[in-house]
Amino acid sequence: MYAFLSKLLISGKLKFDAGRIIAFDEPFTLVPMISIKKMTDDAISRGLPAVCDLYFYGWAYGYAVTKELIKLFKLKQFEERYKISMDVASMVGFGDYQTLSFKRGDHAKFKVVKNPFALQYHPSKDSFCHYLRGMEAGGGTLVHETLMNNIEFECAATNGQYCLHANLNRENISKVPKELIDKQLDVEYLKKRQTDFVREMGDDPSKLGL
Repeated sequence: MYAFLSKLLISGKLKFDAGRIIAFDEPFTLVPMISIKKMTDDAISRGLPAVCDLYFYGWAYGYAVTKELIKLFKLKQFEERYKISMDVASMVGFGDYQTLSFKRGDHAKFKVVKNPFALQYHPSKDSFCHYLRGMEAGGGTLVHETLMNNIEFECAATNGQYCLHANLNRENISKVPKELIDKQLDVEYLKKRQTDFVREMGDDPSKLGL
């Protein structure tokens, strides 16, 4: 992570100007965890549709950032895209990412160790990483070059140590236990928003299976 961050600073891909932060040629801002926590609390209080909206906002973040990374670093190989995306994931402050397994176009399963966002909720019986799941899936969609959605199987809010997340393609999402899907994803609702956003970004949704 530190080597990647140094590379960004030296190359000018991450810079701090008067009143501006530029990362990957895009304007960025620093947002404290408490802000995302309040958005998460509000979404959960309003039910699954609002949770899916919060997830989608993260999905858009992950997609947009990964698109810029692919362009800036000319990442043509799946392995290159995956490595850079994991470097960025560890850099943005949601915990240390450890890959457990991945297969191109199929899935990526990873442990997020000491996720400070989830630990704000510990101890709890629930999972809370809806925005982060979206970030992971949006980036994963371009890494895998097919639509990815994300399920949280374990949360540091519950175990106090780590989150267990998986980016899954459509076939694998259909195999996830219904009780998890019902709490985390409305796939058909999200598909429309994801399709519209991909078009807004100048990309062809059909190439991603949308």
